[in-house]
This record gives sequence, C-alpha cells and structure tokens, in this order.
Amino acid sequence: MTDTTTTAAGDLISSLPDCLLTSILSLLPIDAAARTTALSSPWRRLWPSTPLHLIDSHLRRPSGDAISHILASHRCNAVRFQLLLTRPSAADLDSWLQALALKHLQHLTLAPPSEPLLLPPSFHACRALTAADLTNCRLPAAAASAVSFPHLANFTLRHAYVSPLALHGLLAGCPALASLSLDRVFGCRTLRVRSRSLRSLTVSVSLARRLLEAHELELEDLVVEDAPVLERLLAHDVNWGPSLHVVHAPRLETLGYLGVGIPSLQLGSALFHAMRAVRLPAPAEFRTVKTLALEMVDPQVKPVVDFLKCFPCLEALHITSHMVMPRSMETMNSDTTGHLTECLDHHLKKVVLVGYKGRKRELQLAIFLISSARVLEVMKFLCENDCNSTWLTSQKRRLRLENRASLGAQISFEKHRNSFVRFSKHASNISVVDPFDIQT
Repeated sequence: MTDTTTTAAGDLISSLPDCLLTSILSLLPIDAAARTTALSSPWRRLWPSTPLHLIDSHLRRPSGDAISHILASHRCNAVRFQLLLTRPSAADLDSWLQALALKHLQHLTLAPPSEPLLLPPSFHACRALTAADLTNCRLPAAAASAVSFPHLANFTLRHAYVSPLALHGLLAGCPALASLSLDRVFGCRTLRVRSRSLRSLTVSVSLARRLLEAHELELEDLVVEDAPVLERLLAHDVNWGPSLHVVHAPRLETLGYLGVGIPSLQLGSALFHAMRAVRLPAPAEFRTVKTLALEMVDPQVKPVVDFLKCFPCLEALHITSHMVMPRSMETMNSDTTGHLTECLDHHLKKVVLVGYKGRKRELQLAIFLISSARVLEVMKFLCENDCNSTWLTSQKRRLRLENRASLGAQISFEKHRNSFVRFSKHASNISVVDPFDIQT
C-alpha cells in the first residue's frame, strides 16, 4: 500500500501528533519500534528521533554489530542502555559509551556474562547518568578531579572490582547521590563515606568470605564519617562483617541487619563487639532510629535490651535467627533482665521474630517483649515448623499472652520458609517504609 493510499484509507494513528507517536514507540521493544520504519515515510523518520531504550535482551539476535548499528543510526537522546546477554569487545564498549555520552544517557545497566568486564575511561564521560547498576564489572581508575556525575542519584555495584582510589573518587564526584548499594565489591578494604546527599546505603559481603583468594580484598570496614541526610543503613550478609562505624548520621531512621558476624559496631559513642555491648551511647544519641533489624544465633533478652537502650524511640523491631553460623561464633550467655526502657514504655509498636522455633531463649525473649512493650500493636512469629494446632496451643500457653502489657496487641503465627533474603526487593528505595518486611 502506498503512502497516499494509506492516508486516504484513514490511517488515524499516523495522523496523531509526533510527540504522541514517539511516546508510543518508546514503550515498544526496540525490534518492534525499529520495524515501524517500514510502515510509511512519516514513520520512517520517527523511530530515529524517539528517546532510545536499548536493552539487548529485547533484540531478536543480540550482538555487538546490532548494538553498534542502532547507536549509529539513532539520532535522539538515550534514556536506557541495558546489557545482559552481550559481551562486547573493549573497542566496542568504548565506542558505545562514547556514543551514549553524546546521547546524554540517563540509565545504565551492565551485567555481562563470563569474566568481569573492564570499563574504559569513556565510562566517566557519561555525565548525564541518573542511575547506574553495574554487575561483574571492573571500574576504571581515575583521579577524583576527573570523575563527575552531577546527576547520578542511584548507584549499585554488584560483584564488582574497584580500587579504593577509584571508589572514593567516584563517590566524591556524585554530589546528588541518594542511594548507594555495594553488593560483594572487591578491591577496597575500607570505605569512608562522606556525602551531603546520601539517604540510603546498602552493603553486602560474600557468604563464603573465608574462601576468597588472597587478592580478592573485600570490604572489611565501613565508616560513615559525614552523612547528614542518611536515613537508611542496611547490611545484608552479616555473618562475615564488615565492621560498621557511624560517626555522623543525625537523621538515621532504619538500621540492620546487625549480627554477631559484624566484628565491631560503633554507633556514635556506643560500641558493640559481636553483639556484646562494650559501651552504651549517651542518652541523646540516635533518637531518630525507628526501625531496627537484628540477626542472632540464639535470640536472647540481654543483647536485645542493650540495643533498645541505644535506640529509645524505636518503633519496629525485626529479629532473625541465623541461617548460617560461622565456626568462630558462639552462642552468647546473657542473663535475662526485666529492665524497662523508654522504647518499651512509649514507642515499640511492632515486633517480628523470623525463624522462630520456640527454643528456650527465644521463648524468654518473646515473653519479655509481650509483657513489657506497653504500646505494642503487632507481634509476628514467622515459624520454621508447620505451625500445627498442637504446637500453636502449647506456644500460646507458654507465652502467657494473658499477661501482655498491651491488651490491643495482635499476636500472629505464620509458617516461614528459610531464606537468605533479608530485605524487600526494593529496599534501597527510600519510599519503602520498612525494608525488612519480606513476603513469608
């Protein structure tokens, strides 16, 4: 059908304004969007002028040549570039990043298969980035003065390799960074965070840390030196560290998981070694923390009370039994204490016990919280067993629910399957109120 015939037949879609047509094209997989150039001459000019969403998994035959052709033929700015299936040559990757920098790329996702991918210096030319998610990559070294990502708000490094100089320089060059996630980052043993914009910081280390090669240095010390707007500090695989030292984070609201695998935990003037309180904080410190998650081999009253003293305004408490226990760890022997805190008297509204089995110390802790938390609204037991009626009846009797301090508290038992998932999938998103609320 000719262009004239098409128009005469009433091609209503083609008669729409270009701004609407390009919006429609931007929502299509790139192969489908490119094929619209065969419809008619008006369509032929639209796709190259549509904001580019280049995702290699959307291509029928993803390859370096196909990606190079698309970047060369497309004239508009790039919104998203996602590489999951294609492993480019060093020359291709360099030319792609240079082209994407000229197209003012906003969202970059790299997760190449096989060996870690060395990013070329042209990565630093993508200064329009607002979000970057880099997996299985090696970041290029550069002087701090040469790194500038003025709009980068969300940055994730996953199973990545980076030198201390490169990582600190990159963070210094991100004045708008709001969310930083470091998941198994190698090459940097100590990270000192200074950011006037950072609101969420997530850190994970390898579960099999002791099996790492000597050259695979992993994060051992995280120091939050100056983060005046930091609201969320999350540590994922707490069986193996790193040590945490929070110097200045006056708006911190969400903290966890904290566990015995963290060799040293320093929160202002408070100091814990493997969950044992060495020194408790001054009364005015960390009154902003509202949500706390702890991970313990055998949950007990004494260490929990020590943490409640650190965070007197705490409203939500999550406690998980350890899924993995390093050989060097031992169960703490702490006596039960009935000391009431400001937190228990006035603030604690929600308690979640994950992996509950009804063991002696778990039961003592649950009884303590039920009988002491005066404004408790919800207490969930996420149990490892099948929660049969006989066991539930026994647990409810042993918990002495009739003695609860908050008569309106809802007590529930749910079956829970063991999982290494600690956070909600979108935990780094600051709009997620409680990142420890995972699906059971």
